[in-house]
Amino acid sequence: MAQTLASINRTLNELSPYELRQKLGNRSLTLVDVLPQESYAQGHIPRAINLPLAELDSRATEVLPDRDAEIVVYCASDT
Repeated sequence: MAQTLASINRTLNELSPYELRQKLGNRSLTLVDVLPQESYAQGHIPRAINLPLAELDSRATEVLPDRDAEIVVYCASDT
């Protein structure tokens, strides 16, 4: 049975832009852009996966199969 995102218990940490830039060189880092597809198409961080916020709960296990990987989720400041 697939777990929903809400059922996965994680410790969440907020990163500063500086901290994120330091981590971008780590190829094992998974970047997730939760903006709508239209916004993602207009621009995103290289290597980021688009997983719109509205689909996050239903598609997270499909798109992000490695729950042990370090995952950074980002969005626009008004989202």
